Amino acid sequence: MNEQEKIRVVIADRDMFYLQKLKLCLERKGDMTVVGMADNGAAAFRMILETKPEVVLLDAILGEKDGVWVLENMKQQQIQCVCIMISAIDSDALVRRAIAMGADYYMAKPIQGELLLERIRQLTEVRTVYMEPSPGNFIQPLQNNQHQMSALEVDISAILSRMGIPASIKGYHFIRRAVFMAVENREVMVGITKGLYPDIARMYHTTASKVERAIRHAVEHAWKKNGRQVYFEISGYFMTEKPTNGQFIAILAEYFRMGGRCKFSTGGYQDPVHTETQAEVGEKKVILFS
Repeated sequence: MNEQEKIRVVIADRDMFYLQKLKLCLERKGDMTVVGMADNGAAAFRMILETKPEVVLLDAILGEKDGVWVLENMKQQQIQCVCIMISAIDSDALVRRAIAMGADYYMAKPIQGELLLERIRQLTEVRTVYMEPSPGNFIQPLQNNQHQMSALEVDISAILSRMGIPASIKGYHFIRRAVFMAVENREVMVGITKGLYPDIARMYHTTASKVERAIRHAVEHAWKKNGRQVYFEISGYFMTEKPTNGQFIAILAEYFRMGGRCKFSTGGYQDPVHTETQAEVGEKKVILFS
């Protein structure tokens, strides 16, 4: 892969040794290149302006001008890139502030290297299809080429991500749109095969049968990952068998319609941007960063 095809990344952390480890992790697969490293917020923002990266990885604590300050200035300058905040501070208030300032994702240290690479690829793919209109692209709505995600869509994305559904599959985007529509209007859940699926199909230039199949595949994928546990937290009952498409969409829609409050989560709903925790990556054997 030549340099022009690689994902350009700027990273910022107070620990220069950590930055070097992070750089090695990002570049080892050959599809990313670190174009700038900084140990303070002011330097990080200058590098972002100079190098115009596709991805920015920020620690929350970067001295007087911290990671949130960088996000605020990026927002003011209308800089369009994927922003991931990585921090040892696992705080709901910080997560909410970061997303309000434009962060796409939040990961709590220690993080697993492969998981970080996967999230970067997913987020850059999603941003590319939303920011670069292409008539043949399956996730580009018919009447909104410059699609901007609402707060509700961000919340839905966070839950789907927590369930383990990758943004790289079609069903992820179809489910998000279906849940959004169902929150706005309960009636769309009446006869979804003749109403909801065709409506989504028209938005994404596909067929109703392909929408149904892609959603079913995404639900199956979630059930092999963390979907069963998250579904339990949301619905209040444990299902051994995976739900139908309609059940899955209806439960999520009702959850967000009621304000997104998990019945069994000690901290309530805390997912405006999903926070990766050690428990969620327990199946991963190697933790690269601390």
